[in-house]
Amino acid sequence: MKIKELLRINIEDEVPLVIKAGEQDLTVEEKEISQYIVTHQIERHLETFLTNYKLLSTDRIGVWISGFFGSGKSYFAKIIGYLLTNHTLPKGITARELFNERLSNCTNPEFIKGNIKSLNSIPSTIVMFEMTADSSLNMETIQQSIFKKFLETCGYSSFPNVAIMEYELDTFGHLEEIRNYIEQSGNDYSKVAQNVGEFRRYAVKAMTERIGYSPDEAGEFLKSAVNKYDSLSPAVLAEHCVDYTMKTGKRLVFIVDEIGQYVISLKDNEDRILALQGVAEAFAAKGKGSVRLIVTSQEKLDQLIANRDFDKRKLGKLTDRFEVRLDLTSENVDEVARERLLKKKIDAEPLFEKTMRENQGNITTLSDTNGSYRKTETKDDLMTYYPFHPYQFQLLPDLVQNTIGSTYYQATARKFIFLVDTILKNVKDEEFGRVVSATDLFDALGPSFFGSGVTHLVYSADDYMGKNVKASDILKTLHILKNLNKISASETVITRMLCKNIFDKQYELTKEVKDALDYLEKAKYVTRYNGEITLVTDLEREFIAEMDNTVIDIPKRNEEIVRQLLNIFNYKEIRYGDGPSIPIEWFLDNAAIGGKKKGLQVRIAPFTGVNVEGLEFESMNHRDTVYVIPEADDTIGDLAREIKSLDASLNSFRTKKTGEGIHEILTKYGRIMNDKKNELGRVLRKAIDSGQLLYEGELKPTSSLINELKDLLKEKVIPGHYTEITYTTATSKDIDGVLSGPQNTLKTIRLDDDHRVFNDNGELIETHKIISPVIEYLEEDQTGETLLEKFSSPPYGWTPETIIYSVACLIRGGKIMVNNSDYYGKADVHKALKSVSEFKKARIRRSVVLKPSDKQYLMDIINPLMDDGRLSLQSPRSEFISRALEAMKHLDKRMNELKENMEKLGADVKWNLDTLRTMINTLTGGDSDCLDDLLRERDSIRELKETADKTEQFLDKNYELIRRQKTFLHELEGEISKGAFEKDQSEKLSAILKEYKDTLPSIASFGTDLDSTFENLRNTYKSYFNPIHDDRDEWLKKIHEYLDSIQDETNSLGKRTGDQDWFRRPTPPCGELEIQFSIKCEKCHTGLNEASLYITEFSNRLEKLKDSFDSFMREKSPEKLDNSTRKEEQPKKLKLKRKLTYRELKRELEKLSVSEDTELEIELED
Repeated sequence: MKIKELLRINIEDEVPLVIKAGEQDLTVEEKEISQYIVTHQIERHLETFLTNYKLLSTDRIGVWISGFFGSGKSYFAKIIGYLLTNHTLPKGITARELFNERLSNCTNPEFIKGNIKSLNSIPSTIVMFEMTADSSLNMETIQQSIFKKFLETCGYSSFPNVAIMEYELDTFGHLEEIRNYIEQSGNDYSKVAQNVGEFRRYAVKAMTERIGYSPDEAGEFLKSAVNKYDSLSPAVLAEHCVDYTMKTGKRLVFIVDEIGQYVISLKDNEDRILALQGVAEAFAAKGKGSVRLIVTSQEKLDQLIANRDFDKRKLGKLTDRFEVRLDLTSENVDEVARERLLKKKIDAEPLFEKTMRENQGNITTLSDTNGSYRKTETKDDLMTYYPFHPYQFQLLPDLVQNTIGSTYYQATARKFIFLVDTILKNVKDEEFGRVVSATDLFDALGPSFFGSGVTHLVYSADDYMGKNVKASDILKTLHILKNLNKISASETVITRMLCKNIFDKQYELTKEVKDALDYLEKAKYVTRYNGEITLVTDLEREFIAEMDNTVIDIPKRNEEIVRQLLNIFNYKEIRYGDGPSIPIEWFLDNAAIGGKKKGLQVRIAPFTGVNVEGLEFESMNHRDTVYVIPEADDTIGDLAREIKSLDASLNSFRTKKTGEGIHEILTKYGRIMNDKKNELGRVLRKAIDSGQLLYEGELKPTSSLINELKDLLKEKVIPGHYTEITYTTATSKDIDGVLSGPQNTLKTIRLDDDHRVFNDNGELIETHKIISPVIEYLEEDQTGETLLEKFSSPPYGWTPETIIYSVACLIRGGKIMVNNSDYYGKADVHKALKSVSEFKKARIRRSVVLKPSDKQYLMDIINPLMDDGRLSLQSPRSEFISRALEAMKHLDKRMNELKENMEKLGADVKWNLDTLRTMINTLTGGDSDCLDDLLRERDSIRELKETADKTEQFLDKNYELIRRQKTFLHELEGEISKGAFEKDQSEKLSAILKEYKDTLPSIASFGTDLDSTFENLRNTYKSYFNPIHDDRDEWLKKIHEYLDSIQDETNSLGKRTGDQDWFRRPTPPCGELEIQFSIKCEKCHTGLNEASLYITEFSNRLEKLKDSFDSFMREKSPEKLDNSTRKEEQPKKLKLKRKLTYRELKRELEKLSVSEDTELEIELED
């Protein structure tokens, strides 16, 4: 049975290649509706559209239909236009009635029919066109293209400028007159309307002769109409459209095909998509649903915006207006093609059932592309898609979409259904069993898809022809697979895709495919690597030739082997425990290849084999060397040579070639080179891991040599070669602790045996393993660099930190000098031991060591003189010198300060400080015997220290006391000089004063009776002052008693005594006299002489108070006298000395007893 006899359709019928939205022919319309397949996806989209379209008022007026080329988006848009227009077709039925016949396979056909019926209440005018075809070479704006097609639909000319003039004339009621004029002139109006110049000429004549315009006015009228079109805005377009809907009572619907291609056609320009947004926004704002806009695009709206450099903030309203978005996927295309072209006759089902039952395994295998595409696994799969496999229906859309830039992609055969139809026509006369192969697909797509160059190259390989497979068949398959991401081009996949019959056996064809591929590879049509086959371009063919001609010698080859070995053995040193890292130097066949020198050696034997017995003998004399004997493998050299050949060719091409295709070659062969490098790494690792280790004549087989080598180095080689190595390392913190920590913490800085170098008393253990070798090595002066080199080498292998730590401990123990300093606390020492770089520059030598007994004597002298930083037995000689100098200076300064304070008090100090000054000069020079001189003067220094201590105690107790006593003496001497005392009193006081002064110079001997003398002086003065002080208090008491007695008395005028200005109380009586370190009483602050004067004053004051009180009590009310009889009050006269004290002035004023308003006349004595 032939394939065409299985199909329901007549395969001879022509399938329309492209469905264009602008085509409007009723016969075509009837055929397109009758052939339309309503898939489940179309059903869902139709429901969505009709639900939105039935809304009478909405601002969501846009519908965005998207789908790849051949998906049927334009067909679907056109069907929507047919349903909305609802023409009566040649059959005599409406478009909607015919469409209802296509709903039999729908899930809910009655619901769809009901929605379609509701369109009867919404009369609509449909304007359909393809944007890219009707935009006058893309020079028109969107609004101009829409308006032009709108005018054409309304019956105006298809020439835009003529249509604009017709529309404007019609608006003013002039068009019919123009039409009559042209026809009456013997012309065909429709022909005139196809020529802008002719139409303008006749229109101007008609308007001038019949309507009353002047020629200029008529020309300006028509020019204005064209100008309006040239400057047409979305808002004005919307006004014209809304005006139409109001006049006709119909909804106006624009269906614009391929709008997506149009809006992105200007690179890096968003003007067109903004114009589309402007049109949609104007339709929504002014039409409120009466004007609708349906567009198609390859891309979804959100993808179209996201994939371009548009300002997303400007396009928010576009997505709002196109809320209805209908995307047609490959699911729809698949279903349409099957329903329309591959539907089988009912009586063919048993054939498919039997065939699948008997050949299921083979058929499924042949349809398996080892990817994500579907296989033919059931009878339904076979019957539904035959003569195709399901994967081919998935493959074709991917193939078309992944191919960029071909004419085919842009035009005719891009349509999926057309491809299927073409292939069916090619195989229609074949017997059942024949299936579509890769060659059928290639031939159907043809030169218009792949290009004539590709097809020519493909057929040029037909010098080789097998029984069933030609070389060109392989190339055809590869050109298909080249553009697919979901299938890899392997021999298996190519064989299956070339099978042309469901009864073919894959294994029978495999040998032919392999032979053809061998030919193609040798002829440089293809390359094979890791099972994947790729096509060779002319440029790649040139690259392969260069690679074949590249010569790689053994040293060059070994470069790659060395690089790989250093990746495998990627360590230049190996750490021993938690301690030092020992350098490892690597060799290949006796040539150094990497690592670090001055350590251990690992020698790798050649991979082509080696004399093991000779190596065993050699290893006996090399305790620092491990021999690696890998398993022999000749492929290692071949792989390394291929890699270097690839590398050289890539570098050559990279510098010599530019242009298209270079990047792909560099990427492809760069990946191949990397894969070969990875393969070489695996082969090398296997050869090494399967090899043997040799050390000191002992040969050891291994199962994992790479790991076991490390264990051997750590456990045997390092401790065997580095016999004095430490298992741990010191740290910078440990070094700081040694240099900065107190003596009692030194024993706890490190507790491990390798670094515990201080005993419980904080003393250095000179026999320790990291101390004694360093002391011995310092028989001669060294630098830090020589110490590092010495003790990082065998047999020590110490870390730099441990070496510096050892030096720090030695200087802390007073055994060495660093940079001419044996003081561990010095900044220069800290800096030298802070880092390896500084330590290398340091100068290190042994220092002069003080005997412990001398240190103790010196500590007894120096430590008592210091406030802090006390010396210890561990302190170095330099510190003893510096501390001794500091102590002598401190004592000298102290003695001088004490002497100065004693002399301020009046003491005669006769201390001998020459010894101190001599010791300061001696210690400042730092001579070798300076500390011996200090030991000889230790008794003198101790005596000075005791004197200073006694003096300091005396001053602490008496300095302030004596100073205050001397203040009292000074005041008393002043009073004596003023004659404040009787003669005998003055003589006695003066004698005691002299005794006190004579005692002062001898206070430096700390044995005087100065305090008793002062007490005698003070008591004598007090005995003279006491009676006068009592008399003063008595008078004060009398005044206060008198004031108390009169305080509340009132005179005849009702005035109270206590309120008067003259009623003023003096200070209260003092009481008992109290004398401390002043001649004045501590309470009333009055001295003896002053108290004597106050007695006379207080006596006079009491008399004046009594006179004032008498006058106060005699006061009467003043009589009213004539001005003529009133006596003028005379001013009081006051005679004063030219120079007097305030106290004397005060007394004279108090004698007057006058009111505050009394005038005074002052007379000065000569």
